[in-house]
Amino acid sequence: MAQRKLAKSRPVTKSSAGDPQRQFQTHWETIDRLQREMAIKLQQQDAVMARFRQEVLPIEHQYVQALYDKTLRLISFADKKTLGKYNREALFSWIGEELEELFHHPFNEHLDLEALRQQFLALNTIPDDEPTQYEIDEFRQYVKDEYGSDGQLSDAELIELMMNPEKMFNTLDRLFTDAESIFDEDEEVDDDGLHDDDAGDDGDYGDDNEAGDGRTDQKIDNAQHTLDGLLKSPEVKKMYKKLANILHPDREADPAKKNEKHLLMVQLSKAKKNHDVWTILEMYHRYSDPDFHFSQAEIPAINALMQQRIKTLSAELAETENPSSLSGMIWEKFGAKTARAIDNKFRKHNEKLHQLLEEQVQQRQELRSLAVLKMYLAPRRATYEFEWQRGDFF
Repeated sequence: MAQRKLAKSRPVTKSSAGDPQRQFQTHWETIDRLQREMAIKLQQQDAVMARFRQEVLPIEHQYVQALYDKTLRLISFADKKTLGKYNREALFSWIGEELEELFHHPFNEHLDLEALRQQFLALNTIPDDEPTQYEIDEFRQYVKDEYGSDGQLSDAELIELMMNPEKMFNTLDRLFTDAESIFDEDEEVDDDGLHDDDAGDDGDYGDDNEAGDGRTDQKIDNAQHTLDGLLKSPEVKKMYKKLANILHPDREADPAKKNEKHLLMVQLSKAKKNHDVWTILEMYHRYSDPDFHFSQAEIPAINALMQQRIKTLSAELAETENPSSLSGMIWEKFGAKTARAIDNKFRKHNEKLHQLLEEQVQQRQELRSLAVLKMYLAPRRATYEFEWQRGDFF
């Protein structure tokens, strides 16, 4: 199991660009560096993830559970007849905000959010208080301002629209289609909803993609053809046979070493079956020939293989920090260059999380009466009343 300590990778220079053997050495050093960086990064992320699961995740679950329980408490007030129109609207808005946070929380897997959502949807069947004459007049003015006419709708018809938002929009669209068409004449829009100025750009983009896909497919085919040829080459066949001879488990008397070589032989056989030339090449370097004495005829194909390996490793290294994955998200939140910096991030996050948890628990405990609820709703209700008075209904 001879191994070689590799020097720090160097870029391909003019002097080495025409030397396939030197290119090979540079590629291998780059691969070795990327693999070491990958191993270090994964080790760091695993350590941070383990710490997160132990120190933070239990508190995250407590917080999201407290938010869930408080939302249930809010829903329990929705059918109170003495709540009033503005308070009910403010309550619905509050419930909607809490549901949005619950559904987007990354650690909500233990909650039955669909049942909670159905309870919220059922609240829409609760009849609203009938609007006052002042509110009706304000709504009539809103329709005039938006559509240029009130469509000679009676107060009763306006009330019906105000109490049924879905019917309101359908009715107004039907009554004032001519008014809307005036705006359509200002700009011509194609069937896809794109302005004429945008249509050409979209078409050009589609053409580029189509051409790009064709080139990509051709590159993939060429690369696969190169790899298939390399796998069948005498050089790689020689590597495989030599490795099989070195790693054959029957040559070991020690049970532990015998089992180790058995696993290596399984890996080697799988690599040959899957046309995984890189694994064969790497195992050959590790267990047989650390200096890679290849024939000049095989070096260009091997260099192409190594270039592809560099691209793959670079992409995988970048993916480790992708916040769309759980490990990437946790690393983005808590990762740092030093242990002290990581400690500070964990401490600050836990302090904030405990504070939020206490707020949710406290609110739920205080929300035991309609009077207390109305106190919480007062700032939200003021916002709704202001928007209603200025005509900004919908």
